[in-house]
Amino acid sequence: MRFINLCLSIPNLDTIIFYIIFVIIIPGGLFSSGDYETLKYYLPALVMAAVTLTESGKPDVFTNLYPTTCSKNSTFSGFLSTNIINGIAIVGILIQSLSLAATTSSITLGLVSGLIIFSITFPMAQQILPYFIREVDFLFCPAKYISDNTNCMVTPGNWHMYLAGLIFSIFLLIVQYTLLIGFSKYILSTNIKLI
Repeated sequence: MRFINLCLSIPNLDTIIFYIIFVIIIPGGLFSSGDYETLKYYLPALVMAAVTLTESGKPDVFTNLYPTTCSKNSTFSGFLSTNIINGIAIVGILIQSLSLAATTSSITLGLVSGLIIFSITFPMAQQILPYFIREVDFLFCPAKYISDNTNCMVTPGNWHMYLAGLIFSIFLLIVQYTLLIGFSKYILSTNIKLI
């Protein structure tokens, strides 16, 4: 509870902490250790992490991290944060696609892998992930939606929403990985060339 009070008293502290940990420290550690393979998958997954934290932390925490809907309460810091995270994810998608195309000498495979990662990262993570988190919240705390009672007796602090977002993000990453492996094997075995 102290963290929430501190975040409410210092504006955007939660967003700053997210950027320090998830945008600077973890990618810096992966880059300095030479683990570029993990870094390629990590950068697009930042969108899923940001969406989960924003949707689960409403209305107190992470409100300006990744606001997905246009609202009257949108701020410039939320707009800037969303676009920085989107830019980092696009860089990760481009690195993944171009390195796969260069490694396999198949532009088609690079294009298909980029489209798969893009479709999982943006439309699914931005639209379906918040919907899934809200539905899980409704299952655990229906009184919140019926009588505007914000107290949830099952899981204090919205931990059920954070856990639901983490589980669905892992599911999306598994689907993405499975599609990448399946299409890679198919394109390389049949030697399809679109370009």
